[in-house]
Amino acid sequence: MEAMPETGGHLTGLLHNAFMSARYDFVVRIGLLLMLAQISAAAGAQDLGSADQRLVNERPNPSGEATLITLGMYIFDIDEIDDVNQRFSIDMFMVAAWHDPRLALPEDERSGQIRTLPMDKIWTPRGLIVNDRGLSPQLPRIASIDDLGNVVSRQRLSGDLAVALELMEFPFDTQRLPIDFVSYQYSPDEVRFSVNTDVSADAESFSAAGWRLRILEPETGELTIPAAGIVRTRLTYLIEAKRNAQYYLLTMFLPMSLIVFMSWTVFWLQPDIVPARIGISTASIFSLLALGFSIRLGLPAVSYMTRADLFVIGCTLLVFVALGVAVIGSRWASADRMERALRLNAVARWVYVGLFGIVVTIAMTL
Repeated sequence: MEAMPETGGHLTGLLHNAFMSARYDFVVRIGLLLMLAQISAAAGAQDLGSADQRLVNERPNPSGEATLITLGMYIFDIDEIDDVNQRFSIDMFMVAAWHDPRLALPEDERSGQIRTLPMDKIWTPRGLIVNDRGLSPQLPRIASIDDLGNVVSRQRLSGDLAVALELMEFPFDTQRLPIDFVSYQYSPDEVRFSVNTDVSADAESFSAAGWRLRILEPETGELTIPAAGIVRTRLTYLIEAKRNAQYYLLTMFLPMSLIVFMSWTVFWLQPDIVPARIGISTASIFSLLALGFSIRLGLPAVSYMTRADLFVIGCTLLVFVALGVAVIGSRWASADRMERALRLNAVARWVYVGLFGIVVTIAMTL
């Protein structure tokens, strides 16, 4: 898709109504993508006449100040945020506008009519959505041009975008979903994005389940790729996504807490009731491991621990402690040290509750 246009003054009024640092290998791939896009754009225009070539390949006023591109966006929907694949699905309408005086008509030919031209017949800012992972254009690739040479390109896009999720706070995390635009051919001295960019949406109507979404202010900057020696102008739209933790409290934290307290019941049984005590402890361990494994399947294989991981590990250790205490108490009871086994039970009942409180505190607040 062509980069969304920008302009000042006249075009700004027209449009008003209408990632954290990447890893080195990802950066190199983006650099190669930008260079290949440049080569493809140049090769595609070789068959044109010299005048047409300049109109397509040479930006307006090439020796002057940077061409201003004004972008506008309306987000229809964000219908899914995929934690495992680190993608989100979006449906959006985009408008790009800029001024190309070479397309202006002589004063005696101006009639107020809007002309329509294919995008490959005019100059464009060579726009690229860096985190595109399968966006599909829904509209023809054409531009509307008025008598003064003001160019407006419109496109509807739907598909997946990549997002680097930070999951340390899961399931109490808040994510920033980017839509990251760059001009892959032009430096910031040649093309820049207007600060008067416009983005709107009805975030309350988004259908992504389990999230509360809101639109943030766009950010302008530069994309620097040291390995390829590339610096490009950049505009990033951002959507804040706050996870609904209530679902995980009901489906993860509550069941695990019940399993932990099921294991706690061994301290209320007589130490000489060995089969029941061992049976409860082992059943608690298997249940906890199965539940913890199913939760981890819903997350990517990150190298750090989330809050949910801390809670699962803490609960697992508690259940193993209960099993160990049950075994020790039963051995003492069978060795005619019942009084000592009963004291161990009495102490373990309340120490166990205290340890569970520490696990909850660490997982929820630290």
